[in-house]
Amino acid sequence: RGSLIVVNEQTDGALLAGVCSGIARTLSWNVWVLRALFIGFLAIKTILALIVYAILALVIYLIRIDRPHEKGKSEELTSPELSSRNQRIADLEQQFRELDRRAGGDAQR
Repeated sequence: RGSLIVVNEQTDGALLAGVCSGIARTLSWNVWVLRALFIGFLAIKTILALIVYAILALVIYLIRIDRPHEKGKSEELTSPELSSRNQRIADLEQQFRELDRRAGGDAQR
């Protein structure tokens, strides 16, 4: 046949779908060697991914230590609309405190 990989209707030696078995038959390799290589490849990729993740987590942690999050004027929005809005909110809060103080004084009488 003209295919590169031998496809056999029977799954002789197949553990799951017969992929390693079919490739091993095509390349005349030992199927267990191919399976070991495949598992080793998966393990190495997983370990490398975990190492890269740990390194990136450490880098981000060190950046946060070097640059602590400071909430200052640089983070505040300073448009005229927001300034006037913030002033109105502060005025309303003051008025509510005054009303609350008066209501509390009236209730005690």
